[in-house]
This record gives sequence, C-alpha cells and structure tokens, in this order.
Amino acid sequence: MATSVRNRKSVPIAIGFVLLLVTAAVGLFKIFDATVSLRESPPVETLAFERTVFDEGTIEVQVRNDGPDEVIVAQLLVNDSYWNFEVTDRELSRLETATISLEYPWEEGLPVVMSVVTATGITITHVVEAATLTPDADASTFVTYALLGLYIGVIPVVFGLFSFPLLKRISKPWLGFFLALTIGLLVFLFIDTVVEGLELAGETAGSLDGVGLFVIGALLAVSGLMYLEDFLGRRKSGVSTSTASRGLVLAYLIAAGIGLHNLGEGLAVGSAIAAGEVALGTFLVIGFALHNTTEGLAIVAPMGGEQGRPSLWHFAGLGAVAGAPTILGAWIGGFLFAPAWAALMFGLAAGAVAQVVWAIGSSMRGEMSLSRGLPTLGFLTGLVVMYGTGLLVA
Repeated sequence: MATSVRNRKSVPIAIGFVLLLVTAAVGLFKIFDATVSLRESPPVETLAFERTVFDEGTIEVQVRNDGPDEVIVAQLLVNDSYWNFEVTDRELSRLETATISLEYPWEEGLPVVMSVVTATGITITHVVEAATLTPDADASTFVTYALLGLYIGVIPVVFGLFSFPLLKRISKPWLGFFLALTIGLLVFLFIDTVVEGLELAGETAGSLDGVGLFVIGALLAVSGLMYLEDFLGRRKSGVSTSTASRGLVLAYLIAAGIGLHNLGEGLAVGSAIAAGEVALGTFLVIGFALHNTTEGLAIVAPMGGEQGRPSLWHFAGLGAVAGAPTILGAWIGGFLFAPAWAALMFGLAAGAVAQVVWAIGSSMRGEMSLSRGLPTLGFLTGLVVMYGTGLLVA
C-alpha cells in the first residue's frame, strides 16, 4: 500500500522534471540559435487583419503579426493615399496584436483598401468590399442581439419540444423512425458545421493554426459530452437511473450538441449584422428560425419510449441548453468576432454533434435498428428536411 502511494506521488515529480528539461532545452536553443547566421534572406513580414470597425469619420482595424519576424508599422495607405494614423504598438513581435486608428471620410457601401507599409518597405493590403457603420457596443445593441438569439434558437427549439405528446403515442417502429430522423438531422448539421468551421479556419491567421483550433474544439466537445453522459447516467433524473432514464440522458446530450451548433449560428448572424450585412442578417434569422424548429423534435425523440413523462423543468432545461447558446453566439459575433475564436467554436459544435450521433445510434437496437425499413426511411427524411430548410440560409 505504501509503495503504491509513493509511486503515485512520484508521477507528478517525474512529469515536472521532464517539462523542466524541455523548457531548458528550448531556452538554450533560443539563446544560442545557430541558424541566425545562416539567414541571408530578408525578413518574412506578415500581418493578419482580424477586425475592422467603421465609425462616423473614423476607421479602426486590429492587426496581428502572423509571421516569424518582427513587423514595424511605418506608414498607412488608404485607397492609394497616405494618411496620418495612431497605432497602439508599432513594433509587433510574433503573434502580437495592435490597433490602428485614423480619421477617414469613408462612404457607405464603397470599398476601402488599406495597406500597411512596414519599415522594410513591404506593403500588406486589406480590402473591405463595402464600408458600413459598425453597431455600437451599447445596451440597446446588446439587447437586440439577445432578442435575435432568442428568436433564432430558443423559441424554435421550444416549439419543436411540443411534439413530445405525439411521440408518447406511437409504436416502437415509428419511434425508431423518429430516432433515425434525429440522426439524419444531426448528420446534416455535422457536415454543415465541418464545412463552415474549416472555412473559418482558412481565414484564421496562419500562425494560430485555424485547423488545429477546430480539431482541438472537436476533441474537447467529444470528451466533455462523454463525461456529461457518464455524469447524467449516475444521477437520478426524476425517473430512476434505469432504461427509462436513458432517453432523458440522450435528450440532454442532443440538446448540448445542438446548443453548441446554435452557438455557431448566432455567431454567423451577429457577425453579418456587425459587418453591415443587415439584409443578410435578417434572412439568416428567418432561415435559422425555421431550420431550428426541427431540432426540438430531435431532442425529445429519445424520450418517446419512456414509461413516465419528465417534469416540465426538464423541458425548460432542454430548451435552454439547446437554444440559449445562440444568444451568446450573437453577442460574440456582434462584438468580439475573430476567425480564430469562430474556428474553435465550430470545432466544439462538430465534435458535440458527432458524439451525439454515436450515442443515439448505439442505443438503437431490435425493431429500432437503423437497418430496418422505417428507421432507414427516417434517416433519409432527416437529411432531406435539413437540406430543404438549409436552402433558406444558403
């Protein structure tokens, strides 16, 4: 017993010692870097333009050093003319950010071409296709984004939850149809999320590795939902922790997965409106609202075979878990949008949806197996329904 305790105590010491050696090795390499003498080529200077804010007569843009070498901001060209500007830090080391601000009489709807000239004479250009006023981060805008998230995510999901009484009255084969329908819905969401996430990863500063952030988010979501499934399975959920409560556990897992996906939808709407694409933002709101009504059905489908009815508090909780993240996403998209954060969030959404699909599929056996006629039809129906409603936000 004493030996076992000593072994457990020695593990963190060994890990700490290895980390110390690695840190020391990296530090020594940085101090005595022999490769410096081999570099005769000019420095590699790169800037990533992460966020542009237009106010009355002013422009503010956040830049990040996306290359291995230091970048010194020397001059600024706007639409081929030099302009006076202020910058929070002219000398940017690797991954460091700075905010450039200037007074400029930009015009609504017209393009703005900004070019940063570095101290070595390299020109790095950023193009805004159509300048438009960025919404102020005040209480009114904050509430507006929250209401949009409520309309996109919470209300449609709650409407979908009303299908629960119908699911209580159907036979097992038809319950299998609706569970398979849920898988079809989620598989489509997964594909959609992966595509959008990888697009955002491509827009992320190269040094931040957008694809890596996407993958990290996906793995975090999978491990988090696996823990959540185990945690919920060990708790008494109003019904006993038997086969009857399995449906409720799955419902919460689906709600969590859909909630992370809706976080991305809110992000899309918030960033579209913040970028001045109000017409697109309005179209996305309507489309996502219709799109998300089917998600409520997906959440309650696993509970159709339970003996009792979960309390109303569970339905309220399911609606909040699935819908409320849309509000958070709208706030982030409207006030703090950056491709790197977006790639991470869409990774979380993709991983969550994939884990939920696995959990539902592994629970479908016998008459509800995906190899049976009605479940197969349900799966295909889910794909078609999501494709049809997805056309509204394409």
